[in-house]
Amino acid sequence: MSEIALKEATTPDQREEDVTPPLLAVTDLTVRYGASGPRPVTALDGVSLTIARGERIALVGESGSGKTTMGLAIAGFLTGPDVEITAGTVTFDGATLARTERSGVPRRTPGMSMMFQDAMTSLDPVWTIGSQLRAVLRANDKLTRKEQKDRAREWLTRVGLTDTDRVMKARPYELSGGMRQRAMLALALAGGPQLLIADEPTSALDASLSREAMELLVELTDDFGASLLIVSHDIHLCQDYADRTMVMYGGRIVEHGDSRTLAETATHPYTVGLLRCIPTLDSANLDELPTLARVAAELAATGAER
Repeated sequence: MSEIALKEATTPDQREEDVTPPLLAVTDLTVRYGASGPRPVTALDGVSLTIARGERIALVGESGSGKTTMGLAIAGFLTGPDVEITAGTVTFDGATLARTERSGVPRRTPGMSMMFQDAMTSLDPVWTIGSQLRAVLRANDKLTRKEQKDRAREWLTRVGLTDTDRVMKARPYELSGGMRQRAMLALALAGGPQLLIADEPTSALDASLSREAMELLVELTDDFGASLLIVSHDIHLCQDYADRTMVMYGGRIVEHGDSRTLAETATHPYTVGLLRCIPTLDSANLDELPTLARVAAELAATGAER
């Protein structure tokens, strides 16, 4: 069939689907730290990305690459007198969010939620888990006190915490690391977000619990039709749970592609370096393990694009 015939065969529904706007669109976002000092640091340098409704995206890179700054900027938690968004926009569900002026007040975006890296420091150490869950539910729905308690117990059960009476009365330091992570996931999803940003959701967990946590995260976001942005240093883990993977280096996205085929299609030296750092049976007999420091030095020496 000719190209013209193919175009004529396209149905109106297909054409409409092709132009459906993304849930999230970040365009040329630039962020500086130490903006009022003599040597400001550019943490994000003209970064752009899109996330479709129901899509799972992974943003990967080593510490300092800018991936957490990206998540905080999208969620509206990047504030302070020495933080400045100097350019770019963030459009979420049709509304433009990002601003270029400095601000010391975080702005909460309806329909968006964020899981932070360390559950122990992110959860309030004074309030019980039940109190924190009820506060989230109150902010999103008009519920009676009994309805709040019942809904909170339902969420704890959904994330696999079956001893709900004990967990509801417990404070974060009275729970194990895995239980805190599950409680934080319940808090993040209780408000029914369209987009969940998960910042290093497995960094405090061992290998088996990491897989378990990611499977639960994907299952619950799929159940509610929510999009998911996974911020992680673990490129191998993200390959299994994200639709697309974006690699960050020096405040820029240097490569992106289908997560399942990224290992075969990667061309940027930094992405190749990240993939080589994953321990395998083939690397068991190496005298010296691959490191990203060597990759960064090679990039600097050759003047390759960051």
